[in-house]
Amino acid sequence: MEKETKDLLDHCVEYATELLMETGESYPFGGFIDTIGQVHPLEMEIDKKNVPTIGKVIQALGKYGEEEIKEGRMHSYAVTYEAAVNLSEDQTQDCIAIDITCPSDPQPVFYLPFNKVGDKVSIGELFAVAR
Repeated sequence: MEKETKDLLDHCVEYATELLMETGESYPFGGFIDTIGQVHPLEMEIDKKNVPTIGKVIQALGKYGEEEIKEGRMHSYAVTYEAAVNLSEDQTQDCIAIDITCPSDPQPVFYLPFNKVGDKVSIGELFAVAR
């Protein structure tokens, strides 16, 4: 795994874990690697009078990342959001999906499983699924 991928995963896992522990939920966010290899948060400012759907936020973060890579202002980025993963025909797992775009090193989609029971949240081990 390249350093950029590891750095993006570390950033996204840490922030998603904080959100889940503090609020019991997560909203779409991400991170990006700039041209000198530093990690930065990637979030969308939300107008409270006109809140977009989660799907639109995910699309906007991805579009921004694609444009910035094309213009040479970032090397890679990750978009992170809640997802349900079918582990088998009768078992679904709530997860945080971490979708990394790195043109020089295509990545699987990473998933951070979590369980929420009442006010308690437990975090599982990160796993990846090939595209």
